Amino acid sequence: MATSKEAKAVLCLAILSSSSSSSEDEEFVALLKERVKLPKIKNFVDEVLNKLSDDQFQKYFRLQRTTVQLLINKFQNSKYFPKNDGHGGRVPIPAEVHTYAFLWFAGNKCTTKDVGQRFNITESSFHRVMDRFMGFLLELGPDIIKMPKSALELEQIEKEFRKVAGFPGVVGCIDGTSITIRTPAHKIKSTYVNRHDIPSLTLQGICDYKRRFIDVFTGIPGDGAYFIRPWLLTPYKDYGKLTPDQVNYNKKFCATRVLIENTFGILKSRFRQLTRLDMKSVVTATKIIISCCILHNFCINVDDVIIDDIEYEERFQEGARGETEWQQRKKGEDKRNNIKMSLI
Repeated sequence: MATSKEAKAVLCLAILSSSSSSSEDEEFVALLKERVKLPKIKNFVDEVLNKLSDDQFQKYFRLQRTTVQLLINKFQNSKYFPKNDGHGGRVPIPAEVHTYAFLWFAGNKCTTKDVGQRFNITESSFHRVMDRFMGFLLELGPDIIKMPKSALELEQIEKEFRKVAGFPGVVGCIDGTSITIRTPAHKIKSTYVNRHDIPSLTLQGICDYKRRFIDVFTGIPGDGAYFIRPWLLTPYKDYGKLTPDQVNYNKKFCATRVLIENTFGILKSRFRQLTRLDMKSVVTATKIIISCCILHNFCINVDDVIIDDIEYEERFQEGARGETEWQQRKKGEDKRNNIKMSLI
């Protein structure tokens, strides 16, 4: 029985044969009959990766070798590793290739075709590899990205945040960043463009004092401001008439909230695929984003820290609307004023 690819080729040949022949048609038929095999790099893991020094390894993967080995071991023992599932009679793809391939893709600006060639697997096989490894990471997610729950945890986090700039009562810093994407297949571009008219997804994150995510969310762009609340403080707007105590408040506020900007900077610096995701599917793009956030926390938890090439955005956000909004804003402003006076 002919495969789907063979059936398509036969159909194309039938269409061509029904039309007037030409030298161009003959060349096209010849190309259809010839099965093109893209060259691949053989033994890349054994002959190249395993011979790299630890510093060279970290430069290529943006993770330490010990961190990657932990991930390999965890993935190999998970339900997502197909231990006896060779595709089309082929030898199953090892756990280390699954891990190396995904991390290479996430950490470098490259295409899925490039990764397939480098690790001696087909492009379609790499997509399966990526789905399995992201499934593995997403299952780990709730244990790696989580809000503090106990009073003791909250008290400890507040103490650590206060050490940054003396700002009291902080248990997390929140902000959003844009992840540039291609316009998804069969979607309207205007649905996904940000304020710069660039197709993107918004990643909202809340971080702790170690620059770990304690909450993440990704979706279509939303450039709305954060409104002041008793539980969500914003800086004073500077129209050139700030009092000295308001300036002091803003200074300490900014010195604390910069942690979330650093967090996004570290994330994008380590996982450079996030500078622009070239995925047709929104679902796949969001899985990659959240998977990278999980890996970000995983690395920090094992003291695998990266500090080079950090970039971050400056953006103060606030706004107000309606009677209920005014009431909430007033409570937030009262709290902000009390903190301002306590910092004098």
